[in-house]
Amino acid sequence: MSVNRGPGNLIGVQDLLAEALAAAEDSGAANKYGIAIYPRTGRFDSPVFGVLTRGGESTTLTYRLLRSLMNQHVLISGRVPATLSDGTAVSVSRVPPAALLDQPALHVSIRSYIGVGDGDVERTMPLDSTVFAGELEAPIVFTMEQRPEGWPP
Repeated sequence: MSVNRGPGNLIGVQDLLAEALAAAEDSGAANKYGIAIYPRTGRFDSPVFGVLTRGGESTTLTYRLLRSLMNQHVLISGRVPATLSDGTAVSVSRVPPAALLDQPALHVSIRSYIGVGDGDVERTMPLDSTVFAGELEAPIVFTMEQRPEGWPP
């Protein structure tokens, strides 16, 4: 994975991620790994998703990185259960062609399960949303039980 230095405002994003992981740990959750996606400028000043890891590494969210997240159950801000996909299809996971794997992901679909307790996942209707890179205005923090394959520690 190619790691890029991010802009100076990443300190606030890193703090937000650290707070979400601390809250998960305090609540007894098994979520020990976390990432934050945030608005970032890519090649030719195009909007892309930046991703910041627990270890403070910053890079662009690619389809390869997103693909490894698709197998993870995540918590949004350490609270709301969700699953992620590449934004092209919510119901069926599409495998991007190998030529696209290292290209920036331009949209991310989030299927969240909102209820009052952990047991409500089966009783509530999932809420599907798609976030486009050019529309993301603030970071989104995801915590998970384990580090996805191919991600830094």
